[in-house]
Amino acid sequence: MEIATQAKRFYGGQEAKQLQIKAVASLVQGQNTFLLAGTGFGKSRISKIYFNLLPSSASPVVLVLNPLDALGNNQVEEKKKSNFTVINLTKLTFNKQVAKEIKSGVYNFVYLSPEIFMNNKMWDSVYFSSEFQRRLGLVVVDEAHMIYVWGLVESSHGKKSFSIIIRHQDFSIFRPCYGKIGIHLQCQNKAPILLLSATCRPIAVDSILRSMKLTTKLINIIRGELTRPKIRIIRITMSKSLKSNLDLLDVFALRDETPDKDMIPTLIYSGTRARTLTVLEVLDIARGTPGACLDPCNSFSRRFHSCTGDKDKEEVIQSYSEEKFPI
Repeated sequence: MEIATQAKRFYGGQEAKQLQIKAVASLVQGQNTFLLAGTGFGKSRISKIYFNLLPSSASPVVLVLNPLDALGNNQVEEKKKSNFTVINLTKLTFNKQVAKEIKSGVYNFVYLSPEIFMNNKMWDSVYFSSEFQRRLGLVVVDEAHMIYVWGLVESSHGKKSFSIIIRHQDFSIFRPCYGKIGIHLQCQNKAPILLLSATCRPIAVDSILRSMKLTTKLINIIRGELTRPKIRIIRITMSKSLKSNLDLLDVFALRDETPDKDMIPTLIYSGTRARTLTVLEVLDIARGTPGACLDPCNSFSRRFHSCTGDKDKEEVIQSYSEEKFPI
C-alpha cells in the first residue's frame, strides 16, 4: 500500500498499474527483477517510483544501460520533466568533470551505452569506486533482449552472423558488449537489477539469465501484456521489388481523396537510411504531390533516420506527436 500511495502522490493522483507496483515491491525487497511488458506499458515509471522510495540523504543513483543514444536522450528529457537530475553519457559528453559529478551524487539517473559501461577506463574508475557503489540504488538494463541477440551474433560466424547484424540499420551502435554484460554486472554492490523488454521469447529469457549468471530462483520474472490491441497489422502481397517501394502506391490514396489531416498515424520502416527518400518519393506519387518530400515542413510525411542532426530528429518526433503530419 505504501508503494501505491507514494506512486499516486508522485503522479498527481494517477493510480499506478498493479504490475508496476509489483515490480517496485520486488526491487524494494532486493530481488533482481525481469519485467516483460509491451511498449506503452509504462516500464520507465518503475525506476522513478523506486527511486522516490530510496533515502534522499544517501544521494542515490539509478544506472540505466541503453543500447541506443537516441533512447537515452528521450528518457533524459522525460526524467527532467519530473524534476530528476539526469545525464546521458556519450563519448562527447563523458569527461573528467562529469565523472567527478557522477561519483559525488550530482545525478539521480545516469544513462549510458554498453560500450561505455564495458570498455571505458574512466567509467571503470567511477563504477568500481566505493563512493559510487555506496550510492548505487538500482541497475536497469533496458531493451534486455539485446543481450540474447548479441549473444547469437558473438556465437555465430560468417553469413549467419551477418544475417543477424543486418537486421539493424544502426548495427554499428548495437555492439556484442550486450552479450557479455552479465559478467560486468556481477561486480557491484547489492543493488538489485531490473531487466526490461517488450520483445522476449522464452528461449531468449533463458539465454539472458544464463548470460547474467542468474537462475529463476535469483530473479523475479513478471509477465505483463505483450500484445498491442490498438495496433493493426495489414499484410499486403508484394508485386514490385522491395528496393523500389512501389507497392506503397496501392496503400495510400490521392490527397484530393483523403486529406493529410484524415490519414491514420503511420510509421514506415526502411531497410536502409538512404531508402527513406525513395519511400517519400513514392508517397508523393501516390498522393499526387510531386516534390513535397523535399519540403522540411511537409504536412504528410517526414524522415527521421535521414535527418542530419539530433535537433532535427527531436523536432520530427515532437511534430509527429503533435499530429502535425501523419507519416
